[in-house]
Amino acid sequence: MLLDHMKRIKDERKGITRKGILISFVFIFLTVILTLSYSNLTREQRLDHLKQTVQIADQVINPIIVSYQEGDLSRNDAINAIRDMVRNMIYQDSYGDNYIFMSNYEGIMLVQPFQPEMEMSDMWGLQDSRGKYIIRALVDAAKSSQGSGYVSYYYMRPNSIRPEMKISYVIGISELDCYIGTGQYMTDIRRSLWLYISITFFLSMTLLSLMYFLIHYILGVYDKQNEMVLEENRELKKMESALRISEKKYRELFEQSPIGLALCRMNGELVSVNSSYTSILGYSNDEVLKLSYWDITPDKYFDQEKKVVQDLQDNGRYGPFEKEYIHKDGHLVPVRLNGLLVERDGQSYIWSSVEDISVYKKVEDEKHNLEDQLQQVYKMEAVGTLAGGIAHDFNNLLFPILGYTEQLMSDFEKDSSTYNNLEVIFNSASRAKDLVQQILTFSRQEKSTDNIFRMQPEVENALRLLRATIPTTIEIQQNLDPDCRTIKGDPTQLHQIVMNLATNSYHAMEATGGVLKVSLHELSPGGTDFEHQNILAESYALLTVEDHGVGIDEKIIDKIFDPFFTTKVKERGTGMGLSVVHGIINSMDGFVKVKSELGAGSKFKIYFPIREDLAIIKSHLPEEKEYRGGHESILLVDDVPEILEMEEIMLSRLGYKITVSLNGQEALDIFKNNPDSFDIIITDQTMPVLSGDKLISEVKLIRPEIPVILCSGNNQVISDSMMKDLAVSSYLDKPILIKDIADAIRKALDQ
Repeated sequence: MLLDHMKRIKDERKGITRKGILISFVFIFLTVILTLSYSNLTREQRLDHLKQTVQIADQVINPIIVSYQEGDLSRNDAINAIRDMVRNMIYQDSYGDNYIFMSNYEGIMLVQPFQPEMEMSDMWGLQDSRGKYIIRALVDAAKSSQGSGYVSYYYMRPNSIRPEMKISYVIGISELDCYIGTGQYMTDIRRSLWLYISITFFLSMTLLSLMYFLIHYILGVYDKQNEMVLEENRELKKMESALRISEKKYRELFEQSPIGLALCRMNGELVSVNSSYTSILGYSNDEVLKLSYWDITPDKYFDQEKKVVQDLQDNGRYGPFEKEYIHKDGHLVPVRLNGLLVERDGQSYIWSSVEDISVYKKVEDEKHNLEDQLQQVYKMEAVGTLAGGIAHDFNNLLFPILGYTEQLMSDFEKDSSTYNNLEVIFNSASRAKDLVQQILTFSRQEKSTDNIFRMQPEVENALRLLRATIPTTIEIQQNLDPDCRTIKGDPTQLHQIVMNLATNSYHAMEATGGVLKVSLHELSPGGTDFEHQNILAESYALLTVEDHGVGIDEKIIDKIFDPFFTTKVKERGTGMGLSVVHGIINSMDGFVKVKSELGAGSKFKIYFPIREDLAIIKSHLPEEKEYRGGHESILLVDDVPEILEMEEIMLSRLGYKITVSLNGQEALDIFKNNPDSFDIIITDQTMPVLSGDKLISEVKLIRPEIPVILCSGNNQVISDSMMKDLAVSSYLDKPILIKDIADAIRKALDQ
């Protein structure tokens, strides 16, 4: 029995031992599994933490990428905006400060907050201690089909002497050929893991020892099991603590985002916002959370908001779209929004990112202004083309009028009525000549020749001409101070100002009749008209043109000087008159003030600084003197018969022998047949068959020394380089006066 009992005890001991050994092996196995599981869990948590951090950064910069895709930002502006944002993305992880880095696909380091000296450096050839090309591997991951990925390599910490294994996660920004990412050294993770393994190993050995000595005590086993449960609880608490730290970190990113972020309920009640969002609205955080989404949205966006809600229900997201928020002080703030529908605790919320686009809108407005200015340039180019086209024909028409009138004036006594009538014709034609030149000058945006002159004669001449062209129902009253001193500018342009303003006044009173008042006097600068003006002289001449016509609507009074702006019917105006007037006044250092009221008439006040430092300009009338002539032989070429005949008479009266030709080719044939029979050639530029410059080139091949005078009705076609290349003696603008052509011939022949 004893043997049986001992055997039974021995068998029980063996059974208990076997059970103990089995339990020990099971415990060791479970410990190893738990250790490996914890190791994998820790590693996966760290890697997932890297991934979430980069994804948050990618979401923060997404509005900039959207702006670039929509054309609101250039590629460089978008990259620089993202760089500035990423450079501030420094956060805390479990082991201290960490950062987001940024590089482009060509290996240029764009952002490295901890080593700013590396920024804009070419890192394409950077290798780790094992020969791996780090940047190339990161670029490959960013450009992969997933557009992101992990990369491991060996890299030295700042101020470290040996490389350590590091794992980084990157996301590609394919739109800009860049990527962003962050990383963590595996040494930190291994250190935590080995600490855990050491503790676990120590506890395991302790538990095994206790099990070895207390294997027969079931309570001891229960105690150890309870200890394991407590240990698991401690690990859970650590995990909860890590989650709280992670949530704090995400909250910091939320608060530090330069983009406004907001979470609201489906009824519009705001639940959570960041500081950028409150800055856009001008409220504090507490004030914003008392508001509804509808409290900050103008009523005019009601229909648009209905569509946003529909998009959320259909697609789970909305935007991007633009609208305005109501600022705390009442003004409207332009914003761009994107949003998602999210679920939290079984409820639906709207997650929105809000970007203040006030600067973008300002740039957009400036862009539209520049486009308007460009359109204006195109219009002015059209005016220039038109002016150049009509100048030649118009000057050709004026040429015979001036030429024959000038010749007839020399045949009559100065005090005769015929001479006076011819003088009116000559002055009017001269004005027309100057106006053609002014049109060309305006179309080229060049400054005309300035002189010092008295305004009274020019104003009187303009009103005298106007009196002859408007009905007697319009009374002209002029009050010109004879003591008003001189100004600097072009008399023809002043004539143009008076004619334009007076004609506009006539049109304003055409239906009812009335009084047109024109006055001129000198005054000292002062009063409201001179506010914000650059005072250039101690005295100013004030020219006033006033009518009692229909007046100008105050809504458009700021536009009346814009080119092509007119309220007249198509047949009565082009919209260029007041624009030209405004340009002339500015070129003469003056300024204009307008006062008008619908039904009460208009009053234009033009101020010019008094100038007295140059000689008074001469009259348009031809000089009373004998013009120098000669007996030389002239080859005269022009394709207009009337001009050719008038020039032939003009030059014949000066004593010259004239041979005429109606086109360049005929003139060249005449010259080739007898090149030595001519002393000088006078030719028009614009002619069919053979133009003037080509005729001169052919003639110079035969007789390089022969003097040539080139004439044209449009000086836009003649350049200084052309004159130099052709070796032209003189150039004359049509229409040409006797004095000008006589002096040019003698100057060319006498050299």
